[in-house]
Amino acid sequence: MAHAEGVEGQLPDQVWGLWAAVRAHEAGLGGDWLARARDIARHLEDRYADPELGGYFDHAGTDQLGRLSERIKPLVENSIAAIALVELDVLVGDPDQPYVANARRALESVAALPRQYGLMASVFARALDRLQQLVKVSTGNGGLARAALLAHPYTVIEPNGDERAVVCVGTICLAPVSTPAALSDAIQEARHTRA
Repeated sequence: MAHAEGVEGQLPDQVWGLWAAVRAHEAGLGGDWLARARDIARHLEDRYADPELGGYFDHAGTDQLGRLSERIKPLVENSIAAIALVELDVLVGDPDQPYVANARRALESVAALPRQYGLMASVFARALDRLQQLVKVSTGNGGLARAALLAHPYTVIEPNGDERAVVCVGTICLAPVSTPAALSDAIQEARHTRA
């Protein structure tokens, strides 16, 4: 992802692009957004990741002048990367949870920074909370998708062709439901099952 013509290799463009691709898939937009998200996640690991301590550096390490050559791990971008990676992991459904592992390492790598940021560290708290709240709802019904997000704001929506909704936490999926009230109950049950 390039910021502008001739300006590339910046972490914010990669992490926001990753989250946008994940959300485009969740919204059911045309195109293979899930594959694009996986490509961006792979690029993020290849070019920005700290292989020793986890997390992502602010630029890809291309030649920079002066202080710009020093790579740092920004709190906000590592938090956004973690949120996007958690959602991607839920959508992919790999039992090994490779994207969640990367998300966890990203948050661990910047865990000392929130005290310095005060209120501006809220995105870190949100990302940390996401790691504990992995709920997926598969549905082709827009009304049920909206109801799922109202019932639990961290719900990941997997679009499909079914007018009913199926709630999953990890590898545990509940029976399909077809009303907003039943969906809300199923989400609460799934969240308590995980805890």
